[in-house]
Amino acid sequence: MHSWTRGGSLDRVLIDADMAAGDFVRWAKQTIDLLDQLSIVSNDAELARTARRALDGVRRGIVAYAGV
Repeated sequence: MHSWTRGGSLDRVLIDADMAAGDFVRWAKQTIDLLDQLSIVSNDAELARTARRALDGVRRGIVAYAGV
């Protein structure tokens, strides 16, 4: 997920993770849900901002498209 969030290509991420695209999208959506919850409930403003930035990094490409 870190590689994807930092702009890695889907092909590279899937090869590195030895994962099918559908599994990756499902995990990404779960990660987005967790990061969204952290950004909402955190009492630490810096943690909330970091979670929101990470969420934006995960929600791109096929992951963003699959959310439609």
